[in-house]
Amino acid sequence: MRRNEESAAILIPNAKPDSMKIVVYNLGQNPISTTMKAWDVEPGRWQIVQGVDRNGDDESDGAVQTRTIELERTGEVELTFPPRATTILNLRLVDKGVPYWTRPDLGIGKDDVSFRDGKVMVTVHSLGAVESPPAELALVNREGKILSSLTVPALKAPADLLPRRVTLVFVIPPGIKIDGASVVLDPNAKIKEITRMNNRVRL
Repeated sequence: MRRNEESAAILIPNAKPDSMKIVVYNLGQNPISTTMKAWDVEPGRWQIVQGVDRNGDDESDGAVQTRTIELERTGEVELTFPPRATTILNLRLVDKGVPYWTRPDLGIGKDDVSFRDGKVMVTVHSLGAVESPPAELALVNREGKILSSLTVPALKAPADLLPRRVTLVFVIPPGIKIDGASVVLDPNAKIKEITRMNNRVRL
């Protein structure tokens, strides 16, 4: 979690890949708005039930808020905790998504990106369990605007442990500034990948 997390005491007494319970006490005088990032969770539709514990039994008392979201590894959930109160969160998987082991995974790292003579060269790797479909590789400025994009061809999975990769080249027109820009794989998240943590590199 982030943003004002130093003002919250957090306990996770029960955590499983398909369900978890989170107990949060907000120590401050103001509500805390924060983001929870998921990691070791099964992908799919998750139900989140949030309420306030008023008698110290780690259960919600009175009205609760219920919502359903898409959640998987590296997914984020926006949360708000009321001041001087104990919030109870119960999360459970209600509909399974595409298993990680049946997904493609494209990846780039810092060493895969170089800039020379007005060109940005990017080597894209196939790291998943199955062949990756064609994908977009975008050059994005610091404001999030796509300056240029290229198509990554379909890449087979490295099932034989041999690398599967391709190098693409962005040609930067004169006068275009790319300070603070990034290269981003699948910027619109069209592909269900194992993880999206390896999809962005800042120049």
